[in-house]
Amino acid sequence: MLRLVAFLFVALSGLAMAETLRLAPGADTTFRLSENPSTGYSWRIDAAASAGLDHVAIIDRGHQRGENLPGAPGAHGWTIRALTSGKATIHFVHQRPWEPAPVETRDVVVEIGG
Repeated sequence: MLRLVAFLFVALSGLAMAETLRLAPGADTTFRLSENPSTGYSWRIDAAASAGLDHVAIIDRGHQRGENLPGAPGAHGWTIRALTSGKATIHFVHQRPWEPAPVETRDVVVEIGG
């Protein structure tokens, strides 16, 4: 039974999770994902798998350390600004640069109303 639970956790942990943000044109918000670059894994935006990026401006704020300890986890942040009415889907991937597939993905849907 424990093996089945462990298998399901590993199998489901790689599934995409989605979050929806609602912004007015000109408004912005900061979006963060937990990250520990000392493991080799980092978050990045996969522009090819994203859609509607012309409706938003994204500033990569990089990794911000948590505790002041070597190897301590922190968070990667992006500022997302709504430019025009519409919808954008930003596809984030968490992977090591030298590995072909991400271990986790996250979609952020930005709905921009005018």
